[in-house]
Amino acid sequence: MKSGSFDFNLFRSIEVFVAIVETRHVTQAAQMLGMTQSAASQHLKNLEGALGVSLIDRNLRPIELTKAGIALHRRAVAILAEVEGLRTDARRVNAAPLPLLRIALLASIATTLAPALSVLARKGFGVPELSLFAGLATDHVALLRARRADLAVTSGELFEIEGLTRHPVMTEKFLLVTPKGFAGDVGDIVKLSKKLAFVRFSRETPVGLRVDQHLSRLRIEIPRAMEGDRSSVVMAPVAAGMGFAILTPTLLIDGLAEGMEIDVHPLPFTGLSRNILLVARERELGNLPEAFAARTAEVLTHAISTRLPSLPADCYTVDRPSPHD
Repeated sequence: MKSGSFDFNLFRSIEVFVAIVETRHVTQAAQMLGMTQSAASQHLKNLEGALGVSLIDRNLRPIELTKAGIALHRRAVAILAEVEGLRTDARRVNAAPLPLLRIALLASIATTLAPALSVLARKGFGVPELSLFAGLATDHVALLRARRADLAVTSGELFEIEGLTRHPVMTEKFLLVTPKGFAGDVGDIVKLSKKLAFVRFSRETPVGLRVDQHLSRLRIEIPRAMEGDRSSVVMAPVAAGMGFAILTPTLLIDGLAEGMEIDVHPLPFTGLSRNILLVARERELGNLPEAFAARTAEVLTHAISTRLPSLPADCYTVDRPSPHD
């Protein structure tokens, strides 16, 4: 064994182990870390061999930790955090621009935000390299926990992750979305579902789960007909005259940019809203998160007002941080 190779491989194996724990799948962990499944499996075996214990129960699916695995996971997260802290300190000592900024974005607004945030990173903060990830809020949790992202524009508070700062961007209401020119009654969603199929986000997505729970609380039962995991996929059948959906203004941007034509209406029942915010690692990025949150709000507001000029002003509001944030 070459001098120093064990230490490097050990840290990499710990990183792989944490990713496996967070995703509960070796394949997904390997994809997140940019390696093959066999390489990730070998890192896990090396770590178990070095420690002399089994860390996961390979007889269960999805993967479950052994007692030793549970104990190591707590230590492993702390070790990776300490290593990342050393990297951050080294950057500060060098007084050089951040060499790489990794941003996780909600898939529905990633194409809208990417150009503006790229310009801000390079021209405003001198960041030479930018890495963007588009996905769901649940994907952001895994990326931040595995320290594969520095900040995220997301729709969840992510309180399950310690050491984050949260910067509000926007609050937006859910709207009833129907085909362009639909002349039917939109005042009763149950009656509407007898004429048009309810196209919804799947239960596995944060938006889908949130809408389903809201309807359940209101005791509104609508048959499941079509569902998707991306906003444009949900919008497409609506624009084609096949159904209706419950979406927010930012969830409409991509579809409208693609030329889909729809009508929007207030929900015919107790309203529902969601928050968009920027979360970032605490004390690691200076004033960059605040600047990115403000720019995100500007870009989204412009996109909504351009794509939905007749949308009532109270359907979305830009959130301002409190003096204590």
